[in-house]
Order: sequence, then structure tokens, then C-alpha cells
Amino acid sequence: MSQRTEQLASLIQHNLNEILIRDIELPPNIFVTITRTDVTPDLSWAFIYISVLPEGRQGTALTALQKQARAMQTKLNRTLHLAKFPRLRFKIDEVELKAREIDDAINKLHQ
Repeated sequence: MSQRTEQLASLIQHNLNEILIRDIELPPNIFVTITRTDVTPDLSWAFIYISVLPEGRQGTALTALQKQARAMQTKLNRTLHLAKFPRLRFKIDEVELKAREIDDAINKLHQ
């Protein structure tokens, strides 16, 4: 990523975290954390990677966020004032899941 897209990704992640806390209703007993954000070089997409607890509710959380993506995008655009604002696409952060699996495997070896 270029410096510009990295800066934009950081701004989107910071502001989107605030919007998630203040304005977005998730189903009960679901906790969502934004782990990272990537913006495509042409600024057309922002991929928002999330971690969900409990893990069994990932699909529910992802669906809820996708349904509210347009509203979140509108709020972000009002805050960041960009001529072209990337569309938001939420994804489960597989890196987080793989790291947890590796950690569990290592722990089992030490037992």
C-alpha cells in the first residue's frame, strides 16, 4: 500500500471504531473488533477485517455489519470529507483465527 492508502485505512479504521461503539446495533451478546483495514490503490474499496466473539456468531455479526455498511459509509464520508470514498466490505480476519489455532496446538504440545 502507498502512504496515502495506509493513512486513509488508518483514518477509516479509527473513525469506524467510534461509529461501531456509538451508532451501530449488533445482535445481543456479540462483540466485534476491527483488527485491520486495507484500502485498494484506486480507493474504490476498503476491506474491514473483524474479529468476532463468540466465534460461533461470526456469520450473524458479518450479516449485521453488511446491512449497515451504507449508513456507516455515509457517516464516515461526512467526517472525512473525501471526493471519492471507498465502499466498505467487511471480512472475518482469518489471520486471527489461524494464530489462535497455532497457539492452541503449541499449548497442547506443552501439556
